Order: sequence, then structure tokens, then C-alpha cells
Amino acid sequence: MSAREPLVSVMMPCFNAERTLPMALASLRAQTYDHWEAVVVDDGSTDRSSEILNAFGDDRLRVERFDTNRGRGAARHRCLEMARGDLLSFLDADDWLFPNKLSHQVTLMREHPEITVLGAACVITDATGEAVGQTRTDLGPNQELAIDRFDRLGPPPVGFPPCMVRMDDAQLAQFNPAFRRSQDSDFLLQVMLGKAYAMSATPLYAYSQAEAASLDKTLEGYRYRLRCYGQYTERYPLRSRTQMAKTVARMGVYKAASLLHAEQHLIARRWEELSPEAEKAFRDAKQTVVRAVGALREVS
Repeated sequence: MSAREPLVSVMMPCFNAERTLPMALASLRAQTYDHWEAVVVDDGSTDRSSEILNAFGDDRLRVERFDTNRGRGAARHRCLEMARGDLLSFLDADDWLFPNKLSHQVTLMREHPEITVLGAACVITDATGEAVGQTRTDLGPNQELAIDRFDRLGPPPVGFPPCMVRMDDAQLAQFNPAFRRSQDSDFLLQVMLGKAYAMSATPLYAYSQAEAASLDKTLEGYRYRLRCYGQYTERYPLRSRTQMAKTVARMGVYKAASLLHAEQHLIARRWEELSPEAEKAFRDAKQTVVRAVGALREVS
């Protein structure tokens, strides 16, 4: 591979993820793009996570460990400080990357130097690891890529887990260590406001949202989002207050739905039905990554 290929830093906070960590690590090993580093912060795990990380056996993985659990905001911020790449990518310890994730996004970032953030589609998985849906991209039929500007304060127009960010822009922002939720959307707001971004229709990331989503976590995320918008009251006085009011309204809708035992229906509306193309891409990607898991176990 040419020395001119950009280095991709993949950040991964990890807390008590011994069950899912092998799949996440194997998806790194399975990447068709080789010029990456993974910066991992073990956020005070009390299970076998540290042992699994130490057994990975790849110099591209760099690990630091917190003595106590500080939360994802603190772990992500330390990952950002550790990163040395030209581009920044993300991987949660309970998710995994499609093998073409980095190569596909590096190509698009090189073809479109005007964009700061590149989003992609996620395949949503359930507690058994099976695909149950995909995230919405709002792209038209047969539209592979859309480029736009993010000029108005509001929810980031790309999902955090599968996106790629130019490091120069990422290092102008931070992950708030006090945010145990919504630190990802807070980060994207800092990075994206006033800049160009792109959304790709290609599914590149397996996201365990269906397992992790719950009413309590959703409401907690909204509470942190209120704090996030509150940071912009001087810069965007009207828009920030409007978004805060919308967030409070959404919280009310979820609370009302819980009384009717319908909150899971609302949560499931975050994604759409899996397309045949996305289902095949997921199946092929999973087969490759599962083989890589087996190879990791043989080595360890």
C-alpha cells in the first residue's frame, strides 16, 4: 500500500464487553483497508475485556485503561487525544464493521475533499446478532451519495456510529466527559455546524441499537441533549430554544407511550425495513467477520 494512503484512527470505548468484543476486534482485522490504528480505552471493565484486548496481538491496536468507570464521554475524549490518524472512524465494543467500511469511506473522502463528515447506513441487529432493520438515510431511489451543508442547529443529519470525520476538524472539537449519553451528537454538532457533509447509502456498520434501546436510555439521552442545546443559547438563541422545546416534547411523547406500553413501537420507528441489498451485504459481511473471529481464537 502506498505511503500516501491516509491513516484512519478507529476509536473504541470499551466497558464490560467480553461477549461482543471478539466480533468488534475481528471486524478490524477483516478490513480490506490496512492502514488503520485502533485506539481503545477500557473504561474500568471488571470482566475479561482487558484480557481479550491484550490477546489481540496487533501493533495497530493501542489500549489505555481507566481504573474506574468514567463513562463514554470521558473514554471517547481520551481516544480522541490518543488518535494520530488523518481520518477518524468509530466502533463501539458491542458493534462491528463491515470489511469494506474503511476502504469505501477513505475513497469517498479522497474524492470529495470539501466534506468534513461522511455518513453511511447502519444495519440494526437484535440481541441474537441478527439483522432487523436499517437506519434511514433519506436518499432517493438509486441515489448512492448526497452532499449538503449543515447550517442550522438541530439533530446531526448523519448517525454517529458509521461516520468518518477529517481529523483536523475532529481535533477542534471534544467529547464532553460529563456526558454519559448524547456525547456523540454533541461532538458532531461541534464538528459539522457550518460545514459540508455527505451521506452514503452503502451499509457499512452493524449496530446493536435494537438490543441497547430502552425507554430509560432514550429519556436519559434526551436529557443530555437538552444540555447540549443549552450550550448554544448565545450563538443560536432562537434555534437552541426551539430545539430544546422539541426535545422536551419528544420526551413527553415517550413518557405517554410508556403508559400505553407502546414505547418499543416508537423506538423501532427509528429504523426502516431491511432492503434485500442491505440484507445480502450484512450476510456476506458477517460471514467474513465470523471467520476472522475464529482466526483470532486460534491465535489466542
